[in-house]
Amino acid sequence: MRRLPPFIILSLLIPLACGKIKGEFAFQTPSDKSYKIRQERLEFNVSEEIKWVYKFSSAPAKKTKLGVIIMKKELGWVDIISMPDYIDEMKRLVYGTIKEFEPGDYRIVITEITEDKTTIIDKCDFYLFSDEEELD
Repeated sequence: MRRLPPFIILSLLIPLACGKIKGEFAFQTPSDKSYKIRQERLEFNVSEEIKWVYKFSSAPAKKTKLGVIIMKKELGWVDIISMPDYIDEMKRLVYGTIKEFEPGDYRIVITEITEDKTTIIDKCDFYLFSDEEELD
């Protein structure tokens, strides 16, 4: 079997790597003056209104359908909120607000929706705590 030269393999892989949509999460609490980029362990007080944003570092020239899902961990992950959104070359972010949720573990999932499939772009876990929680 003949081996392909490395430059041919690289030329086939580069378009695949460059075509992926990606970005990063940031959050803002009432006490923050600006959004803070995602940290390792995110914990917020359930009594505060938390604003979140996902900024895409690159966006396609054409309109791309997205799904934004907020999930809560119970026995498994359960959808709490599910909403459609989009990005294009002018609109490179999606955002939302977290308020009036119960204490617990949550996850925000950003998906790309095509006719063939739905692909996860990114996800972010966070914990909402209450001042009234009892320590065991």
